[in-house]
Amino acid sequence: MPTPATHEPEVTLANVAAMIRSASEGIEARDKRIRALEQSVNDLLLKMGRPGGGDFNAAGRDARESAIGLLEQKHCSVATKRDVSLPEQHFSEAQIDEAKLAIAGIRSLMHSTSIDQVPLDQRKALSAFSFGSQGFLLAPEMSQTILSCLETTTDIAGLMNNVSISGPGIKFMVDNEVWDVAAWACDSSCFANSPTQQIGSGLGELEIKPESLRYIVCATRDLLEDSGVNIEQWMLGKAARAFGTQISAAVLAGDGFGKPMGILNPAAGIPICETAEGTTPGQFTWQDLVALRWQVPVSLQGNGGSYIMNAHTWALCATMSDTSGRPIMTANASEAAPFLLGGVPVTIAQQMPDAVAGATPVAYGNWQEAYTVVNRKAVTMQQDPYSAGFCVLFKFEARVGGAVTCPAAARLLRIR
Repeated sequence: MPTPATHEPEVTLANVAAMIRSASEGIEARDKRIRALEQSVNDLLLKMGRPGGGDFNAAGRDARESAIGLLEQKHCSVATKRDVSLPEQHFSEAQIDEAKLAIAGIRSLMHSTSIDQVPLDQRKALSAFSFGSQGFLLAPEMSQTILSCLETTTDIAGLMNNVSISGPGIKFMVDNEVWDVAAWACDSSCFANSPTQQIGSGLGELEIKPESLRYIVCATRDLLEDSGVNIEQWMLGKAARAFGTQISAAVLAGDGFGKPMGILNPAAGIPICETAEGTTPGQFTWQDLVALRWQVPVSLQGNGGSYIMNAHTWALCATMSDTSGRPIMTANASEAAPFLLGGVPVTIAQQMPDAVAGATPVAYGNWQEAYTVVNRKAVTMQQDPYSAGFCVLFKFEARVGGAVTCPAAARLLRIR
């Protein structure tokens, strides 16, 4: 039997064009999916190559630990004395979230040209961690990545009385006259101190003006964009160190010209005590140190008294012995701190001079009364991506002043 005839579709030019167009659309859609998949893989590899990027749960834990560390720094900066017998500080989830936003705000500020480009919630969080002479707090993260053996200077400004102002300076009324003397009725006629003086006639003025302190960091865009370490943390740490070093040096030995007047400067007016006549020239004894403390009037001793000396001078104090070789500076059972001299704290400041003839290596005083540090503007940062060509300038500035406000509350020991 003859087979029935089959009707095949007629191949026309329109059909061929439709098939080609359908194949092209399929190929384009496939290429789009491949490109999206490739981009996702590249992003994943990039995150895995950065610190904390491979394990997303670990990254979340690191962010939380950094936020808690930032809150602990803020708490310790306010409560400077900590008792180990008290329970640990616990922070709420709202505080932790705010600290996370502050850390993100610092990173956003580093990679932007204006503070206006930082989101409002991050700017609000940054304001909660900006205060005091340091200007800002830094999150303690990635510190193990960039190793440093630089010597850390002592924060002398932290010992002094710190005052924040909002004007071009601050004035103190100074009363240095004692002219009101009472008298018994049987010893005087009429009034005891007649004729009397006007009560404000003996008042003087002491003005402290803040001075500008500046610091510039230059960084390339390649370093900021491609670095696998926490450049922001490292850079802000360098700025904080630069400001702390200069402020502490000025508080100790500043000349008062465009900077604070230091306590070691003769013009500051702090009385100088010589070592005893029986002391060997070029040396000092423990009796000299005790006598130095009690040269300060008892009414000005207060609870903030402390010695200031460098590590070499403290080593001489700690190794003093009697004629039999027995150590003199022994710690009592109740003295938990290692640096105590007769029950008084000793602050080790490497900026102090060594114990040589003619130098003043030891200072003692109630520093909260003796010296005042004035903070007009905390450390601020301005990013300048234009002035240095292909580099980005980070300009830091603060306005800090200081002066001796009560010279009688401190003494300096000079070696004969």
